[in-house]
Amino acid sequence: MKIHRRFSSLATSGVAVSALFLNVTPLLTSEAYAADVNGVSAIHTDAKLTALVPDVYRSKQTLTVAVNPEIAPIKFVNDDGDIAGFTPDLLSAAAKVLGLNVNFVQSSFDALIPGLSARRYDVLLSLGDFPARHSKVTFIDYLNVGQTIVGTPKRGLVVKSLSDLCGLKVAIPRATAQAEKANEISSQCVAAGKKPISIATYPDSNMTLLALTNDSSEAAWVDSPAAGYNTQKFPEKYQAAYFYYNGSYGIGFSADENGNRLAAAFQQALLKLQQDGTYDKLMKKWGLPLKDGRPTFPINDPVK
Repeated sequence: MKIHRRFSSLATSGVAVSALFLNVTPLLTSEAYAADVNGVSAIHTDAKLTALVPDVYRSKQTLTVAVNPEIAPIKFVNDDGDIAGFTPDLLSAAAKVLGLNVNFVQSSFDALIPGLSARRYDVLLSLGDFPARHSKVTFIDYLNVGQTIVGTPKRGLVVKSLSDLCGLKVAIPRATAQAEKANEISSQCVAAGKKPISIATYPDSNMTLLALTNDSSEAAWVDSPAAGYNTQKFPEKYQAAYFYYNGSYGIGFSADENGNRLAAAFQQALLKLQQDGTYDKLMKKWGLPLKDGRPTFPINDPVK
């Protein structure tokens, strides 16, 4: 099984960052071959499950998987320039079960769904499953996630509810669910006679958190895995102030007939990985609480 996930030094420095700011779509990985990525070579192809893969994907053998690798430990570029994390490992293992190869390409977050709709990508790795997206994307839900309001230790931000953000400068990744929620809360602030939230949007979670360290913002509103990873790794920079569950991460497929059939095939492959213990091993490897898992891998069924 071939898994292409390495970036050249140029891609991980200038070009990759430029694409995130300019919303340029694919930044292809180089063709480096990973002979064994995190034990994937030990996983066997299941002939019965390969028969579930639609001909259009089986004939091409290699799936083009779009990823915005900026939420460690879910999906990120490691120090070697490779796409790494829980979800790349999980998808690579499931693809092996189905006898498919995967080629990861980098995309900005807001170019993921348009790229899938334009058939530049076969799979999206990964994004929040929200009903508003179901007309374009079929999701396999694999992890429950929430949102975290992050501050800095020196500021000592206290947030007991989202209404406490009224009047604050808040950094948020663009085109995300929290951006929409922030505008809703800000309107409620004004209606209650309070100052609105001063919202600044950024290309990704890393840039959003950076707005805290350079004092551009007083709070950052990011996905809980990114918050958890950064607050644990950099406690001198970041401090979690408020958390709430709001949904599930899903692996995305086209919402047409072939995309739905491919999603169904991957669902069965993921269930096999759950049964043989691979799913739990990967959760533990990447420090994710087992209680946040979705071991039944439902389709289009986010936690509400």
